[in-house]
Amino acid sequence: MRLLPHRIRCVVLAGWAISSLCSVAYGGEFERAYAAALENDARFQAAKASLSSGQQALPLARSGVLPSVNASITETSVQGTQQYDVAGGTSKTNNLDYRAPSQSINLRAPLLNLEGRARVRQADAQLGNAEATFLSRKAELVDRLAVAYLQRMLAEDTFLSLHAQVHATVAQRNLMRRRFEQGEGTRTEVAEARANLSLTMAQWADSKDQMVNAREVLNAITGASQPFMTRLGDEFSPPPLVPATLKEWQEKAVSANPDVEARRYLVEAADALVARSNAGHMPRLDLVASVSNSRNESVNSLNQSVSQSAIGLQLNIPIYSGGAVKAAVTQALAEKTKAEAEWLNEKRSLEVEVNRLYQVIQTGKSKLLAYEDVLDASRTALEGTLKGQASGMRTNADVLEAVRKVFQAQRDLAQARYDHIFQRLRLFNKAGVPADSVVSYIDELLSPQRNTP
Repeated sequence: MRLLPHRIRCVVLAGWAISSLCSVAYGGEFERAYAAALENDARFQAAKASLSSGQQALPLARSGVLPSVNASITETSVQGTQQYDVAGGTSKTNNLDYRAPSQSINLRAPLLNLEGRARVRQADAQLGNAEATFLSRKAELVDRLAVAYLQRMLAEDTFLSLHAQVHATVAQRNLMRRRFEQGEGTRTEVAEARANLSLTMAQWADSKDQMVNAREVLNAITGASQPFMTRLGDEFSPPPLVPATLKEWQEKAVSANPDVEARRYLVEAADALVARSNAGHMPRLDLVASVSNSRNESVNSLNQSVSQSAIGLQLNIPIYSGGAVKAAVTQALAEKTKAEAEWLNEKRSLEVEVNRLYQVIQTGKSKLLAYEDVLDASRTALEGTLKGQASGMRTNADVLEAVRKVFQAQRDLAQARYDHIFQRLRLFNKAGVPADSVVSYIDELLSPQRNTP
């Protein structure tokens, strides 16, 4: 009978080894998943379309300060009668039936258009906002992908852990049955083992559902089914942060975070709107020119052709608009104040979030060491409990609880590791690190080769 506890020990050890067996090779799966998400994620495709739309604001605004040329061709057919008086008090009537073709080319070139110039400034800021917002959506894609990716890894780790726990619990139940059949155990011990197995089976079924759901969530982002992913190595040890100080991270975030940049461009756009509204008081000067050719313009010029060219200046001076310009300026100033306040709030919130992430990461190392110590201690405790049961000093309930604690410690450690990786990703995103660089960094963290000393 002393061989059966050894069998349970082997089953538990096999469960510990699953992650090592699954980490034989690593080929940058996260980077491949990111490449697939760039092509297939619906929200990111919408962000690309939004950027493409925003990029047209500047050409549209520039068209208002550039010359415009129009050509006009008219072909008119005139039919009717002409009646006129003649000597002697009588009148004469002529039938009219002629064509009146005309062609013209007109040029208008703005010489002084302050409203148009302000519109160009505003459009340029709007373009900057669109580009910064797109970078933010790209970082958000990396964030969502990492959540789905790490959740799937954790779900698969949990499933494999519970699968091994089921086998260990089955071995313990079989042991209790044999002890009872040989008169060494009790019905209570058999019932405890059976109840524990049923509970573990229920947890295993739940973990299977969660694993399937996690895979579907990831597939929805990448647009394709992802293969079975490698596990983190047992010797996972995250590197120190670079740069090392909180101040450097906060300065980097304030200067490079795309959300802060987007807010800054909104302030610039609001400032341009103030100038554009003020331009409602200013005159506008245009150069106008035309070349035209016409024939039979009127009844009095039948069978005559006229070709003419004209060039001149057109000055428009606003005198009174019912208070619309003043109201527009007041409204634009209020919008600018609002944009500045939102920009300041974005920077302050970012500094707080960077501080939180930095502190979490800095304490994460000791947290991971604590969870590793819990796992080592629970393994040692299980070894002692199995030996104690073999010598009659420990009960079946003690063994089942020791087995549960081992696998729970294994799952808690996996959760802590994935949380730590995700917090690093969030810090890099908040600091404005380019998305491609963040993906490469996370891929390196997930690589078992890097985690092997």
